[in-house]
Formats: sequence, C-alpha cells, structure tokens
Amino acid sequence: MLHDDQNSTNRRPKPETRNPFLSDWPFLMGLTLVGLVLFFHRLGAPGLMDPDEGRYAEIAREFFVQRDWLIPHLNLLPYLEKPPLVYWLTALGFKVFGYTEAAARLPSAVSALAGVFLAYGLGRALWGPGPGVLGALVLASAAGYVALGRILTLDMMFALCLNLGIGLGYLALSRGQARLWPWAYLALALAVLTKGPVALVLAGLVWVIWVVVSRQALRPLIQIRGWALLAVITLPWFFYVQWRYPEFFRFFILEHHLLRFLTPAIHPEPLYYYVPVFLGLLLPWTWLLPWTLASGGRWRDPDYRFLVIWAAVILVFFSLSRGKLAPYILPALLPLALLVGHGLARLTGAGRLSFNSRLLKTSLLVWAVTGVLLVALNFWPPAPLAQAMARSNLSFSFLLAVSLIWALTPLAALIWRHLGALLLGALLLSALVPRGIDQVSLGRSFKDMGLALKSRWQPGAALVGVSLYAQGLSFYSGQVFHLLGGRTELNFGQLLRPEKGLGLVDKGALPAFTAAHPVTFFFLKVHDLPWLAQGLPGKFRPVASHKDCILTAYEGK
Repeated sequence: MLHDDQNSTNRRPKPETRNPFLSDWPFLMGLTLVGLVLFFHRLGAPGLMDPDEGRYAEIAREFFVQRDWLIPHLNLLPYLEKPPLVYWLTALGFKVFGYTEAAARLPSAVSALAGVFLAYGLGRALWGPGPGVLGALVLASAAGYVALGRILTLDMMFALCLNLGIGLGYLALSRGQARLWPWAYLALALAVLTKGPVALVLAGLVWVIWVVVSRQALRPLIQIRGWALLAVITLPWFFYVQWRYPEFFRFFILEHHLLRFLTPAIHPEPLYYYVPVFLGLLLPWTWLLPWTLASGGRWRDPDYRFLVIWAAVILVFFSLSRGKLAPYILPALLPLALLVGHGLARLTGAGRLSFNSRLLKTSLLVWAVTGVLLVALNFWPPAPLAQAMARSNLSFSFLLAVSLIWALTPLAALIWRHLGALLLGALLLSALVPRGIDQVSLGRSFKDMGLALKSRWQPGAALVGVSLYAQGLSFYSGQVFHLLGGRTELNFGQLLRPEKGLGLVDKGALPAFTAAHPVTFFFLKVHDLPWLAQGLPGKFRPVASHKDCILTAYEGK
C-alpha cells in the first residue's frame, strides 16, 4: 500500500497562495529586469580570467582555427576532458558578436537568467506564484549564483539543464504528468553534453531516494522512450570521439570521472570542503537556512521533502568525491532557494514579516552581528586577513560597502518588519558582485599581456611557455604555445597528436629552435629568466608583465 502522501501530491497549489487577480506577467517582467541587471550589465567589462575562462574561450576560438566542430582543441591539441555543448554555444556567440568577453560569457549569463525563471516556474507549480517569485529572487540574489552567472565556466549551463531535468521529472512523478518525461530527458541529455554522465547519476539518485522515502512505486521511473531519446542525443558524439581516439573511454570515463571521484589525484580536498563553500555560495540567505530547515512538521509536505532530498543529494555526492571544486555544488542552490522562498511566503501578509519564530529573529540577529564584525575587520584586520585581502585585489571601499549593507539589511528587517528590507538588501549585495569580479580579474586576466603580444607579433615568430602555460594569453594574442618543461592539461592531447611538434624536449633544444624563428617570445616566471638566458646569447627585450610572470622577446645574435 502506498503512503498517504501519494494522494496529497496530486494536488494544485494551495488556495491561500494563489491570487486569481494577478497574472504571471508582473512577476516575469520583474524577474527579467533583475536578471538583466545582475547577469548582463557590464558583462564584458573584466578581462577573461585564467584558467577556466581563458581555457573555454580558447577552445571555442580554435573551432574556427581547426575547422573541426566535433573534437574540441586547446593549443591545437585534442582536449577531451569535457563534452562540447558549452564550447559550441561560446563559438556561436563569437560568430554573432565577435571575439569579445561578453560573447564568451553569454552562455553562462543566459543560463543564469533561465535558472531564475525555472525557479519561479517550479515554485509556482509546487506552492503558487508567491513562493515561486520569492524563491526566484532568493536564487537570483545569492552571491555565488550571480558570480558564476557572469563568468565563463561549464557549471551554470550544467546546473540549468540538470535542475530542469530533475524538476520536470519530479512534476511527472508527483502530478502524474507523464508528458513531461521526454522534456526531462531532453534536459538531462543537454546536461550530459555539458559535463558528462554524472548528470544521470545525480538525477537518478534524487528521484529514487524521493520515491523510496515517500513509499511510492518505482515503476514510473522506467521511461524507455526517455532513455531512447537520451541515447539518440548524446551517444553519437561519444561514439564519434571514441572512433577517432580509442583512448577516449579510458581518459574520459575512467580517469576524469571514476578516478576523480574515488581518488584524490585531481583537486583533492577534505570531506568537509563544501560546508564553507556552500554557505558562501548562498550568501546572504545562508543565515536563514537554520530557520528554513527547522520546521519539522513541513517534512510531511512531499514537495518540501523532495527539495531537501534534491539539495542533499548534490551536497553529499560531491562531498564524498575525493576531487572537489567549488562550483560543483551550484545545482543545490535552486532547491534551497525555493525552500527559503517558501518559508518567507508563509511569514508574510502584504509584505509584513511575522516574528513569531524566535529562531528567525535569532538568525537575523546573527546575520547583523556578522555584518558589524565585518565592518570592524575592514578597519582593523589581523595580519593573515590583511594579506588575503591584498591578494584578492578587492579594494577597501568595495569591502566596506559590502560589510555595511550586510549589517544593515537584517537590522532594517528587524526594525520595519518588512520583507522588502531583506530583498532590497540582498539585491544590493548581489549588485556589488560584478564590481568584485572586475577587481579580482585584474590579478587573474592575461588580457593586457595578450594584446601586447598580438601587437608585436610578426610572421615566423614563436611563443614558448617555460614551465608555464596561460590559456587567456593564447586567446587574446591568437597564438599557440610551444611548451618547455612542466606538466599541463595538454599532456593527453600531446600523446594523441605528437606530430604537432608543440613540445620542446629540454633547454638544449632552444638554440636550434630560436635560430629557426626571427623572434621568439618567452612566457615565464621572473625568477626563471636568468636560467633561461644562460646558453642563449642575444637580447631579451621585455614586452609585458603580470604579477610574477613576464613576456620577453628574444632575438639571437
């Protein structure tokens, strides 16, 4: 016998959360305006940052250089760590808008805005337009979501496709809407073409755990047509690459999926790594999570239960992985934002906050206290914090503005008891994120160096990286590297295409190499220049510098 929740899941949004006199258009227009400001305003201002932005932009540029649209290349070598969907979309942006930073980041920004609409649509389907729009605003104003929506990575596109697939699958399961299954599997197919089969593992875990916990039948999960659609969309690319390069399966599936999960060979981090990362990505709404999750009675709501399971699966799965990177848990932000939005909607009447919950008041007070402490730390930072602030390139005025808004937002909500104070403060904080990215990019972008190299390039010249490689330098200069020493992400590509001749065996090969070129540009660390100059008679002329890296032009005798 099925649990009583089975009947409760086949229901419409609760009447008290629906307003028959309001259409969706005001909400959608408001979310569009918020999204355009947060994700698109000055999108092309900061230079592309290494390693991720430079890498993915260069891969997209090399589609045009190689005229091979099925095999991604980096430095003219096959780059098979990830599937090609984001690379294709980035190249499409370049085709339409030119080789600009805004075009490179367009897939992430569009995905972020679409994710906000997804949050609204899913929240509305579960609980009505009020919780839907609040959940969407919580997601849109989460600091980590804004940041990852404005930089070129694979993670925002992956989060959108994965969450769309999971959400549609849940509506098909809980509302009996079987017509949604093909769309769910289409979304998962796009997620697979973005980052690989991990999307299927995550979606399957979420659905199966919810069905088991809710004591429902597993049979609706068997969707032969959905699996067939998934296979038709995804398998041709994987089979084609395997045909071109038989080593692909071992490298992509075994090394970059199974071994990355099971061993600390790549990006090793401790088990608790995602605790502070997750808390940081959801800021400033992190402070309301204890209150949001503390209502034990809400666990009886199958929709609430599903969102908790959804977020927990993402967080636990990647925490168990031995290899970790901060953006991996981005898909968990949407279900958590919907939970926070639902909690806020339950507290409000005409925008007024009800403070019957002592935990809510405590959460806001803790939020305010941390803001006051941040203001104080701006003026009297301990030595380690001062060094970290200097390395980040974030200015004192920026950090002070963040700290003041951080402190004043919960205080205003406590004084005026109005939801608008929380939303306004959160949106102001998120509006500062682009400025922070601008400042951080100054230390992580090789744009100026790349443009300097491009302006001095001449026919027959060569670019050599001495135990160093910068993808952004290639993108901005339009040139590829010859590599001397050091392991890079290009090693597998060099094994596949050794005939490209882009590797230099050792320093002993440099005299003959430089003699064959009218000028050789060396990219290296400052402290390696004396070592390089030994045995290379001739002139080294500085071209550009970036932190402890320099670009120098060498001409022989």
